[in-house]
Amino acid sequence: FPLGLGSAPLISVEGHQDGGIRVVCRSGGWYPEPEVLWKDLNGRHLPSLSQTTSPGDNNLFETEIVIIVTEHSNQNLSCCIRNTVLHQEKESAVYIADPFFPSVNSWMVALSVILVVLFGFIGLAVYLFKMKGKLTEEV
Repeated sequence: FPLGLGSAPLISVEGHQDGGIRVVCRSGGWYPEPEVLWKDLNGRHLPSLSQTTSPGDNNLFETEIVIIVTEHSNQNLSCCIRNTVLHQEKESAVYIADPFFPSVNSWMVALSVILVVLFGFIGLAVYLFKMKGKLTEEV
């Protein structure tokens, strides 16, 4: 088989998952099976959620790697795919801006607290009303 340096990694943002954003990197046309990883701006390896590599057309390898990016993790990241025999790599980068991350609105928190307090008062009122009824029956 001739050695193959595949296509540039294609990064796609595929929606919200597990409190963060699911980001997928795909590439094809590699031989032999490439090394695939996510890196931060400083070149440090980032843990991926999943990775699959399989032979595609013409027995060249296709690969996909997934990461979940959270607001407090690395929002600047790159997908790096390496041909370990040719010692060459292709890399694509992405930045996920703050507005894409799900946020909790302060009014939702306030409403939740008010509802909990309200149901607490209702429960207390029902309990006291029943206790008053029992005391009235005993007298």
